[in-house]
Amino acid sequence: MYQKNYTNYYYKRRGTGDGSPSAGNFGNGMGSGTKKAVKHFTDLEVYQKALESSVFVINEISKKWIQKTAKLSDLEKETQGYVVKNMVALACSIPHLIAEAHSQRFGTGEQSLLTLDKVMLACNKMVVYLDQVRDICETGLELSQFEEQIKKYFFIRQKVLNLQRVWRKYIEINKQSNQ
Repeated sequence: MYQKNYTNYYYKRRGTGDGSPSAGNFGNGMGSGTKKAVKHFTDLEVYQKALESSVFVINEISKKWIQKTAKLSDLEKETQGYVVKNMVALACSIPHLIAEAHSQRFGTGEQSLLTLDKVMLACNKMVVYLDQVRDICETGLELSQFEEQIKKYFFIRQKVLNLQRVWRKYIEINKQSNQ
């Protein structure tokens, strides 16, 4: 028998019925529709998407902005630099917070739920920063690239909310079984 954890405790068949694997962390490539076991935080789709987004923010937005700063006044550089600097720091913190929450769930679990709240807040802030950088800073990037990133952060936020709900159920069940 497998060890019960938050990924397989509430087994639900999510296959499409036609033998194809499901979306997300479901499917083992064989069409069974079962959830893949999450052994490390790097296995979480939400971590992978957050990391992908942070790399985009650093490699595309901040580097392109730095290239365009030569023609800006000192006040514009300072103002825009503040926004870009905070956005980069926040984008880098989201994957770290997800990793932190994954580790904290092995304790009482309550701290992991609070950390996931911080991740959702950070995703909302990232949307604001992306809007600001798009409208204020001259990055030379297409508007569609900003819109794609904004959609990605909303996706991450929803996935984190779903993860939080699953972890909350798992924590409650563990509390009941330990009593």
